[in-house]
Amino acid sequence: MKKILLILIIGISNLTFAQVGTKLSGKIVNEKLTCLFGVKITNLNSGTESISDKNGRYEIIATENDTLEFQIVGLTTDKIKIEKPTQTRNLIMMNKDVNCLGAIWTEKQYRKANKRIERQLKKLYKKAEKENVWKNSSC
Repeated sequence: MKKILLILIIGISNLTFAQVGTKLSGKIVNEKLTCLFGVKITNLNSGTESISDKNGRYEIIATENDTLEFQIVGLTTDKIKIEKPTQTRNLIMMNKDVNCLGAIWTEKQYRKANKRIERQLKKLYKKAEKENVWKNSSC
C-alpha cells in the first residue's frame, strides 16, 4: 500500500511540475533591426498574452510543444512551436506576404518566393548577431 501511495504522489508531483512552464524572454525587431514595440505575443495553448516593450523585449510563460503567436499590424503573423523551452527566444518580424496582389501563382512560384524570404531572414539573423542587436538593452 505504501509503494502505491508513493508512486501516486511522485506521479502527481511530476505532472504538476510539467504544467508550470518556463518563462521565455526575448527581443523582437523588424527587418531593419529596429525594435518593435507593441507586438502581441499569445501562447495559443494556455491563452497567456504579453506585449513587447519599447525596446522590443517580452516575457511569457510556455511549456514544451506550446505554440506562440507574434502579431503586429503591418507585418506577417509568426507562429513558433516551442520544441524545448529555452530562456531566450529572439525574433525578426517582416512582411512575408509573397502574393499581395492576388495574382494566380503556381506552386513552384510560391516555393521560390518562400525560399527567397528564408534566405533573407537567415542573412538578417546573422547580421543581428554580428551587430549585437539581441544584447543591446535599447534600440
